[in-house]
Amino acid sequence: MRLIAPSEYRRMPWKNGGGTTWEVAVHPPGAAWSSFDWRISIAEISSDGPFSSFPGMDRALVVIAGNGMRLTGIGEAPIDLRHHDLVAFAGEAQVDSCLLDGPTRDFNVMTRRGALRAEVRVVRDARMAWSSGSTYICHAASGSCGCVVEDSAIEVGEAHTLVCNASHFEVDASRDAVAVVARLAA
Repeated sequence: MRLIAPSEYRRMPWKNGGGTTWEVAVHPPGAAWSSFDWRISIAEISSDGPFSSFPGMDRALVVIAGNGMRLTGIGEAPIDLRHHDLVAFAGEAQVDSCLLDGPTRDFNVMTRRGALRAEVRVVRDARMAWSSGSTYICHAASGSCGCVVEDSAIEVGEAHTLVCNASHFEVDASRDAVAVVARLAA
């Protein structure tokens, strides 16, 4: 189990060089873009442009700051993502973004297709529990949230991220908090 503070996030350029991301965690630790099983990051989007291509990966992202963006290349029609909206798509999709009103920040979950899949949820003013052995990720997108890992209670402060392996996991975002939670399983 690891509680990761924002000061531990690793700043790096996007794969395509078009922006900046904060790598929160990657597995296996230190893996390159071509060899990770899963990766979580926070992207800073300050201008319109294409997303990086990640062939063989599945992606999910949630807008966590700013007014959002319009994405093309995922489906037939453009998709408008606003604050706390979630979208999932194939990493090789040719996705372009157009900011709706100023810079936007999003939380990303990427998993290697065929090895893992991610179930990503936005938990807002609610509690959720899972009872299956998996890797869990909880990012406190707004406010602080409580987590229970097995029998241990952990407070996840705003902008912090918890990564753990557990057979029982709960998140409590019922105190005006918003959490982005991912369950990674084979």
